[in-house]
Amino acid sequence: MYRSTIVLIILTIGCISQVYTAEDAEKDALEFIQKAPTFSFDGIRKTLQITAIEPSGCDGCFTVTVKFTCRSAGYGNRTSLFLVSRPTEHMALIHIQRGTITQALIDNQWDELNQKSVT
Repeated sequence: MYRSTIVLIILTIGCISQVYTAEDAEKDALEFIQKAPTFSFDGIRKTLQITAIEPSGCDGCFTVTVKFTCRSAGYGNRTSLFLVSRPTEHMALIHIQRGTITQALIDNQWDELNQKSVT
């Protein structure tokens, strides 16, 4: 009896610790955006904010909305481009499935995962 109780407790703790929460999604979305080319190129850290976290489609699936401002217009790494300094606000929709970023769209125009236009 004692041994089966311990096994049950260990299994329960293992299952509980594997639940993916909205807080996990928020952390993962912020980490992704900060490392992604558009924000890491010239994003202004103090403007970075989560504006919504919505459950979607399956257990452990979330859509996280992140707003931020960059120092210049455009998307991705713009090193080779001539840029005019013009603060530009962006809104990113990040779809996460149990810790994996499955889609990241900025302004419904730019696929941040694949670094290409969607329009």
